[in-house]
Amino acid sequence: MAEIRALTRPPRHHFFGYYGVNPWDPSLTQHLALETTFHEHRPTARDRATVGLVDAATGAFRPLAETPAFNLQQGSMMHWVDAGHGAECTYNDWTGERLVSRAMNPHTGAVRTLGPAGAPGAAISTVGAAIAAVSPAEPLAIGLNFVRMSKCRAVVGYDLLPDAPLGEAHPRDDGLWCMDLATGEARLLLSVADVVAALPDPRTREGAGWFNHIYFNPSGSRFVFLCRIQRDARWYDSLWSVGADGSDLRCLLDYRFHTSHFMWVDDERLICSTDVLGPMQFVWLPDGPGEIVPAAADAMPSNGHACFSPDGRWLVTDAFYDRDGERIGELMLVRLADQHKVTLGRFVHDPQFVGDIRCDLHPRWRPDGRAVTFDSVHEGSRQVYIAEVGDVVG
Repeated sequence: MAEIRALTRPPRHHFFGYYGVNPWDPSLTQHLALETTFHEHRPTARDRATVGLVDAATGAFRPLAETPAFNLQQGSMMHWVDAGHGAECTYNDWTGERLVSRAMNPHTGAVRTLGPAGAPGAAISTVGAAIAAVSPAEPLAIGLNFVRMSKCRAVVGYDLLPDAPLGEAHPRDDGLWCMDLATGEARLLLSVADVVAALPDPRTREGAGWFNHIYFNPSGSRFVFLCRIQRDARWYDSLWSVGADGSDLRCLLDYRFHTSHFMWVDDERLICSTDVLGPMQFVWLPDGPGEIVPAAADAMPSNGHACFSPDGRWLVTDAFYDRDGERIGELMLVRLADQHKVTLGRFVHDPQFVGDIRCDLHPRWRPDGRAVTFDSVHEGSRQVYIAEVGDVVG
């Protein structure tokens, strides 16, 4: 059975954020995390998080920088990159006028600024963009305007301009930004207006549109993203893939279906939680024409944050359910060859931690495939935990 222990400790709160992203430095001894003095409310423009490194052996937290550009669900979308400047950790930031990403060498403290130039004082659509996903193959990232997102879906946005109006429902000057990690320059790759215009039914073009949840395929040749439209107190999902250069846009699932979480299996296929086959479930979804079939139906939950081990043999995911008023988070491994499920742990979260301040486990593999880290509030504070799974995965 896996050994599970806290990687960070109170009195301050610590978390990394989203699933399927590598938080480990090249030596696999330091883990990126944010540190805050609160976790009971959605971050405001006045709140700050400390970006730092956690020593995996001692749990010591070494602060590196501060940022107001974060949320409790996805953190500050931190990554490790090497774009010709040595190993750097990235985090998202706000200059007071525009949204940017910073790339920091944690050994020297040198910091570079990445992102579009922005237009201070202009519409909210032109305040800039910050990293949402990093290519595994080239020194490039895809950026999003998380300030605009705070108006569309606050839980994953940065509430840095609380009094500013959303602006255009389908802006032509905002969307997916291609960011050169070597030079720091950025250009608009695909606008919200471009994708909304390509939606297959005009009824889903009525309402504010935004993008979210970006993941590159293993070769870095394509990435997948959600386009959502807000209308009548609900949103409509559509799932898209596109070439890393912005070409060959494909609608994989349209507005008729609810689409939640997804991850690439290989360059041609994803695992995706959706109701395209009827009930909400994980399916194998081709990146283009092809049959959609249930994925590991005997072992997988209906939804969760699923990602694959480095060797592709195992999948880790979380799942939440209610039990007598308690919110239970389950962390599990699934061996894909035979749908063998291993429950690593069940964690009781206080009922207050729902909605915008919930703490999904958001599991992440260590690059050696021998451990998984996750965020949890089951001991009263928000902390990062590690599950040593080497004996389980073999």
